[in-house]
Amino acid sequence: MTAEPFRLSEDEAVAIAEVATAFAAVLPAERRGPYDELVSAAADGGVDPALLPELERVCALALETGRARQLGKAETERLVNAVYRRTPGGQALTTEAADVNRVLAALAGKTLQQARITARMPGRYQLDVIVDGIDLAISIEPDGLEVRSLQTG
Repeated sequence: MTAEPFRLSEDEAVAIAEVATAFAAVLPAERRGPYDELVSAAADGGVDPALLPELERVCALALETGRARQLGKAETERLVNAVYRRTPGGQALTTEAADVNRVLAALAGKTLQQARITARMPGRYQLDVIVDGIDLAISIEPDGLEVRSLQTG
């Protein structure tokens, strides 16, 4: 059984083809193959599931670097973000954020005793929060959020 293609609207297809073309253009010729395939697939409106890692990579880099906005202004950025959020990687980030928000919601109404951000290295941070004897550490990294520890008492 063959998995269904990842569908793109006409506008999304144009945006993805544009950012994938820009991405492929800076790669050495021997590494362009999958990204050239992605450009063609996007233009056809459906990306083969085997190309989802490349689609995620192109979307994430275009968004992180601001390239999507440079190429097509805010609309291209919005479209690329919408596509990324539907990919497995984008869905995982959404789930991670929801998990962290559930933990934070449990702190509502409690007295904040301490909060601080630690820069562990470029692009990697930790948020430490102490609320009414609850010590919470949240990792904030390029690949997502994670509750590192939750201690009471």
